[in-house]
Amino acid sequence: MKITLPLTISLVLLTAMIAASLVSWLVAGVNVDLPIHFTLEGTPTRYASAPLALSIIPAAAVFATLVFALTPRLDPKASASPRLHAVLWMFVLAILALGHGLIVHHALMAA
Repeated sequence: MKITLPLTISLVLLTAMIAASLVSWLVAGVNVDLPIHFTLEGTPTRYASAPLALSIIPAAAVFATLVFALTPRLDPKASASPRLHAVLWMFVLAILALGHGLIVHHALMAA
């Protein structure tokens, strides 16, 4: 099973998420509390310090990328349907990126 395209997309997305986190952290500052949980309407309901809020989702995306990249080697069933595997991989990363985008947006608005 070829994972070159999903892995490349993941690495590009991870790089963008990390860069956005660093810029947001510099703009918002260290002592700012940022939202980390939202309602379906996008209203923040829980807050955390800027370092935690800006690093937790990129860390989860790194973990998800490792899991999806290693799954075909560890589970032969994943190799049986490579298209489904790639779609699920991209879906998980898209959801993580969307959540990270909300946090970054609030960080930049807080500055």
